[in-house]
Amino acid sequence: MAVIIELLNSQGKSIGIHKFNQAEVRIGRGYDNDVILLDPHSCAEHAILSCDEQGQWQLRDLNSANGTLNSRGQRVEAMPIPASGQEFTLGKQRLRVFFSASAVAPTRLLATGWHSLRLLSSVPLLVILLGLLAVELAYDTWVGVLGDAAENWQRQLLVIPFFLLALLLWPALLALWARFRSQDANFRQQATLVYGVAVLWLLWQISANWLGFNFSHTWLLVVLQLLLPTLLLFCLFWYGFKLAGMQRKGIQLLLALVLTSTYWLVPYIQSAGPNLQPQYQAEVLPKSLLITTPTSTAAFLAETEALYQQAAKLAKP
Repeated sequence: MAVIIELLNSQGKSIGIHKFNQAEVRIGRGYDNDVILLDPHSCAEHAILSCDEQGQWQLRDLNSANGTLNSRGQRVEAMPIPASGQEFTLGKQRLRVFFSASAVAPTRLLATGWHSLRLLSSVPLLVILLGLLAVELAYDTWVGVLGDAAENWQRQLLVIPFFLLALLLWPALLALWARFRSQDANFRQQATLVYGVAVLWLLWQISANWLGFNFSHTWLLVVLQLLLPTLLLFCLFWYGFKLAGMQRKGIQLLLALVLTSTYWLVPYIQSAGPNLQPQYQAEVLPKSLLITTPTSTAAFLAETEALYQQAAKLAKP
């Protein structure tokens, strides 16, 4: 029965696997060993892994300076290995012992749609998204300044880089979580996903303003204003967890729904108190963007008069 020695780094991630068919495997920093360690805290001849006539494997320390520790951190001189997967520490080098007859873990299937997410690895796409966001934020800053601040609106552009960096907090959090679970961080893909959703969000805001200008307060517009941003947030959280290596679809769906539901809580919290701000139907846009037939002046005055009469009747009691 062959023996497999897996070298681990300080985080427990595999950095090398060696397979041997002989009955004796020497381990140490010396170049005549079967497994050569790079850890300066291990000795040139640190330990030996041997198999007796009954097929029992045993790891024996060769009187090393820093010793050989078992999985509980106890120093051992010689320790039998009855089962596969035993872990030891030689100096500061961690290793795990397996047997060739041991069953391996089941194959992880690639998540559905994973190959399509390779587009998120594109550096030109990331640069284009950053440029679009920066241009849109700069335009909003230029349009939104009033009074004395309009003369120095360029200074307010310094806020844009900080805003773009703030969007990276979510990708950084997911990357750290993936690293903690020994998964690929995929930070660049996460950042591209966040910036892509931000660009789609801005495009929807522009479209919503145009739709409100033409079809103000229609039920379809109200549904779209609630549905599309919710779908964008759900896709952001769903694919973010997928890139972070989450395998359990139930937990992935639950977390995505919980985080997405925060978008619905914002208008609910805002409606809890009195709203004294004036309400308007739509943003003022150029007449060329109007595709519907506007109400005539006479019809508008008639509707206004009818509204006043209705209010007067309700006020008499």
